[in-house]
Amino acid sequence: MAFFRFKPGTIIEINGAEFEHVKNLGEGLVLIHRAKGTTFECEQPDGSRAIPTVEQFENMEADGILVIRSPLSKHRIRNFNEKAEWALGDAAIDQKAIARAEICDLLDQRGVPNGNKAIGRALKELWTQELTGKFGRIPASRTVRGWRTTRGYIGNRHPRHMVSLTGRKIGDFRPGDLNSRIMWISVLRGLDAGISISAIHADYVASIRQVNTGTHPNLPKPDKPLKVLDQRTIRRACIDLETSDTTARHISKAAIEQDWLGAGKPLTADLVMQRVIIDHTPIDVQVACPKLEIILGRPWLTLVIDVKSRAIVGYVITFIDPSIWTVGEALRRMALPKRPPPAMANRYPILRRLRGKATEVIVDNASEFRSHTMEAAARHAGFSVTFCPIGQPRYRAICERAISTINSRLSNDLPGRTLTMHDTRRYGYNAEDFAVVMMDELEAVANQVIADYNTSPHSGIGDRQPALVFEQDLNKYGINYFSDFDSFRRDTMAIVEGAQLSPSGLRAFGLRYHDIEAVPALLNHLVPIEPRRKRRDDATATVHFRYDPADISTIQVWNRVTRKYVELRCSDERYAGGMPLWLHEKIQAEAKAQGASFNSEEERLAMRGQLIKAVRNISPKALAEYRKRLAQLLEIPRIRQITGNLVDLTNAHPEAVTLGDYISQDRAALNAVDDEILSSRPAPRNGRARTDLDYRREEARRSQPQVTSPDRGRKNLADKGGYQ
Repeated sequence: MAFFRFKPGTIIEINGAEFEHVKNLGEGLVLIHRAKGTTFECEQPDGSRAIPTVEQFENMEADGILVIRSPLSKHRIRNFNEKAEWALGDAAIDQKAIARAEICDLLDQRGVPNGNKAIGRALKELWTQELTGKFGRIPASRTVRGWRTTRGYIGNRHPRHMVSLTGRKIGDFRPGDLNSRIMWISVLRGLDAGISISAIHADYVASIRQVNTGTHPNLPKPDKPLKVLDQRTIRRACIDLETSDTTARHISKAAIEQDWLGAGKPLTADLVMQRVIIDHTPIDVQVACPKLEIILGRPWLTLVIDVKSRAIVGYVITFIDPSIWTVGEALRRMALPKRPPPAMANRYPILRRLRGKATEVIVDNASEFRSHTMEAAARHAGFSVTFCPIGQPRYRAICERAISTINSRLSNDLPGRTLTMHDTRRYGYNAEDFAVVMMDELEAVANQVIADYNTSPHSGIGDRQPALVFEQDLNKYGINYFSDFDSFRRDTMAIVEGAQLSPSGLRAFGLRYHDIEAVPALLNHLVPIEPRRKRRDDATATVHFRYDPADISTIQVWNRVTRKYVELRCSDERYAGGMPLWLHEKIQAEAKAQGASFNSEEERLAMRGQLIKAVRNISPKALAEYRKRLAQLLEIPRIRQITGNLVDLTNAHPEAVTLGDYISQDRAALNAVDDEILSSRPAPRNGRARTDLDYRREEARRSQPQVTSPDRGRKNLADKGGYQ
């Protein structure tokens, strides 16, 4: 019969109320209210009320009704630090916090008593030159005793316990020699490819020239050109690095090891959940989304397998590339109760309890897993991280075989499965043409396949079922819990810096996040402490937030005043509910492609340019003033030095000359003989009053360059005869 073990003083929060675990009573758990002293009871299937059973306890934890908190202390400062939600990203910029954590861990590992004399003697023995160069002189014994008393306890010293509440200090960063880094990269690349010394030197010279000219794709142009090292220096560097691991012969060596050598000694464990292995692989099937009518591609499968029982205790199917978040999500699912198919859950109750806290987590050597954030998050969560040896996949052969089995069972019978390049060309097969499997259908199939794997005989454990071996150890040793798993989840979440919070909320990923009560409270706390130069006219604050890439419906915004994370929800809940980031980006890319097919960016810019020209031609006077101001700007020496001589050319065509300029003729009005006997005509009316538009047109006409025609004397016909 399975039972739970809790550390003394552990807080079990149920619907906001705090309880303490007293004892296990049969299949039930006795939980006492911390303030009232009453026993917690829940409704039973027959309608009565009694203490919760192990199954009811797990159901409440899986539904989020029950949360397990770290044990509280009688010390006020320690309790305040336990409630604070500092994450590793927040503590990394405080050099004092790192020093406090390392000093406390150093003393805790050696079992030094918490006394002034004992701490002083231990620090004198342990304080090396390396620690002096890193943290300076030895701190006072009374100060270190205060750190160990008020900042966490042995086995649970999180960075939030060590961060200075009075301010933070940014450490200095000194980059290495750029020339040496380029040289070592060229040497390693050349040794791995097996090329000659002269070819390595040529590759190095080409990289240096790219950096000096500013054409390198990754490195900026230095202030002072880098010196090109000669070929002898490159030769000495190659000799220094030439080993069996850096030569091109490792290709044949790997082939010999794979064909002739065994896997070596396998990983072993004394009990279940002592060691677990995490590995990733792309699933050999194309996933489609009929609603959006797009092919999503091949998702990633992440497995967590127990070394002792060979049971799969957690898995994740996602389109997010393997990262620290993938490991955190897999460990979260490992710690929570499982939800196998109902028929198999009734037949094998142990399938729901394939869970617990691992002592050691084994991962590969990917760069995202070797970060200090991952290592520190695991250490403060109470488990260690071990990296597999580089280039030795046989080290985790247990997980390699399991992940290959699950992948083949998942994809062999599904439409849209991928084939090798040889079979694809041979059969003329395109997996995307047959992709009809949706993501939820793939997860349902994976749930059934993994449940079947855990209940099938395994040759590696004497033809016993993995679930059977896990159940035997579970009844013997119990289930280990994470003391503060929420802190580990926050440490592994993705973080976004420099976001702007306004009264309308916060915009991220093209969506708006808001809360009618939380946003005004955040602005009231953060706007007064916003730097004056960054403060805007309206109430805005610069914040950073964390989010779960598997569900972007909510984000966690950091409140620097209360030292708490505040949850904001997406305003479009119907769209963002349960929406992963990869699918949201896929939808955005598809929408952008549809918009590009409707019209191009060049077409939109051309139409916008025509609109600007039309607006300029509305007011001729404004157009003339604009040209005048432009001419004045071009006369400024500094602007002319930047832009050069800008000349506006106007092509004026000559005016046509008519025959009337040369042939003499009389005006009929002056030669009329019946002018005096005609009836009188009314006096001509005055023209309409001139408007501002007329003046603007006249000024614009005068401001335009005019081509002067040659002065030709015109004959005055009125001087020759006729009435004067």
